[in-house]
Parts: sequence; C-alpha cells; structure tokens
Amino acid sequence: MKNEVKIDRVLDLRGWSCPWCIVKTRSWLSRMKPGQILELFGTDPEALKNLPSILKNGNDRIIEVKKYPDYHRLLIRRG
Repeated sequence: MKNEVKIDRVLDLRGWSCPWCIVKTRSWLSRMKPGQILELFGTDPEALKNLPSILKNGNDRIIEVKKYPDYHRLLIRRG
C-alpha cells in the first residue's frame, strides 16, 4: 500500500500570477508548523519555475510536483 501524505493546508492559486503566487505561498508557510504539508494548486508556469529556488533559501521543501493539462499541484513540507 502506498504511503499517503497528510495534507495540513490547501492553497488554490489557480489564475493567480507571479509574484503574488510566491508571496501568498510564503505567507501561508510562515503560519504553519515545521513538518506540516501545504498542498498548492497553480496555473502560472513562472511560479512553478521560481518557487523551488526561492524555497531553497529556507528550510521549506517541495516534496512532490504533478503537472496536469490545466494546472500543477505541489506538496511543500514546512521546514
């Protein structure tokens, strides 16, 4: 049986664009406890490209990325 990840918060940014996607994601992560998981939905390819390098500066980590035809889904673990 596959290990299921417990999602603690869901942030739907479909239709939002950078830099607002980054600002909103960082704001939500800052209010989460270490180890919690943020599930993020988005449509902006720039956010998908920029988010990993921005999170690299802290302890937060993207643990899963799935791309769908109309959006992408990321799981981010709060560091």
